[in-house]
Amino acid sequence: MRVGMTLDWHMNATSLVNLTKNMFRELGLISIEKKSFVIAGIKVNSIGIGDVNQHYSLIHIPNMGGYRFPKLNVLQSKNLLLSPSGIDEVILGQEVFKNEQDWKHSEPIILEEIKKWKKYGKQLKAIHVVTESEKQDMMKFFEIPEEKFHIIPHGVDHDIFKPPKDKYKIRKSILSSLFLKDFPFFIHVSESNWSRKNLINILKAYEKAKYTGLKHNLIIVGKNDPIIYDMAKHIPGVIVLGFVSEQNLVDLLGTADAIILPSKHEGFGLPLLEAMSCGTPSITSNVFSPPLVVQESGILVDPYNVDRIAEKMILLGKDENLRNYLAKKAHQLSLNYSWKKTAAKLYDLYCEVTDNIYSDFEKELDICAYRTITTICEINPDLKAKTTNDLLKFDYSKIINWCLESGLQDPRVKDFLIPYKGWLENNSK
Repeated sequence: MRVGMTLDWHMNATSLVNLTKNMFRELGLISIEKKSFVIAGIKVNSIGIGDVNQHYSLIHIPNMGGYRFPKLNVLQSKNLLLSPSGIDEVILGQEVFKNEQDWKHSEPIILEEIKKWKKYGKQLKAIHVVTESEKQDMMKFFEIPEEKFHIIPHGVDHDIFKPPKDKYKIRKSILSSLFLKDFPFFIHVSESNWSRKNLINILKAYEKAKYTGLKHNLIIVGKNDPIIYDMAKHIPGVIVLGFVSEQNLVDLLGTADAIILPSKHEGFGLPLLEAMSCGTPSITSNVFSPPLVVQESGILVDPYNVDRIAEKMILLGKDENLRNYLAKKAHQLSLNYSWKKTAAKLYDLYCEVTDNIYSDFEKELDICAYRTITTICEINPDLKAKTTNDLLKFDYSKIINWCLESGLQDPRVKDFLIPYKGWLENNSK
């Protein structure tokens, strides 16, 4: 079985790119271990060029954030697996748009995409969703038969997201490195669509809680825009950091007293799971997927009830015993999730929906390795500029050496290369 996984869907969305990296790395490692299938990283636009069924037993698009259906040429694939995550724009409409202009622009596009899902969804071999909530919503809004759906949750890397050995020492260190005073805080992980994340209500609730005696600061990380910065500067205790490195995010999640994420909609809520893995409790939404993810380890609230969100902030800020109890439950629950488990279940799904015919593994691995390193060169602009001549001449010697010397440490591509480390070493010059 030869699987083609697209690596370049939504390249501008860090969270979606990270999903692909984790899935590809762990599936690639399963491939090396079992030698029963191979996996190649491909570009979305390469699907439908030539006879795709000659090349791949299955095509998997792993990180389809949002409502858009792929280009129709993907339907040429005899076994097509899609992994959509989050159709909030379809479910909630204008509520999750930052302004009326954005909604008016997007509404006709959304309606056209819904038509595609309804018309072509039945042709898909399988749809991978991450929670029962997502499955029910897609069945309702896209009218796709239930048997097409397979629920496989996202994972978390416990080697990266883990409870700090000394919470207060690390808190002091990370805050100092960010030029902030050492102070207890809550954290909110946002995104460019702060409306879906319910950030306005979070800020209103925090301001109310602060004036009622809450001692904690509120640190906001992730992409934001001037509207949020302008609101935040008028509320004492709110600190908007914007984008932070993964290590800084881990340290902030691990030393926060809670993550505040009462979103209007979450397809899964990966920041919740990452916080749980760090031993941090949550205040999150009582709708859609968060209740299924956090279960009894978090405090659930109506995302539209500002008073209730503020009340729970005050409660969690004052009650250290409650924080510690929820933190322990959160970490215990997080151990049920890992990217290894996600990949193992995806592999089972691959075998279920394809004819897993045995072939020459080493020969297939050779083909997929060349395809993958070509793809990562093509989708990274600076790598493409450096390697174009070598790719045109089919001279991979310099590229393979770069992969070994630098690529396996490069956060942009290392996860795509880890399964091929042995192959790279055998083919280096």
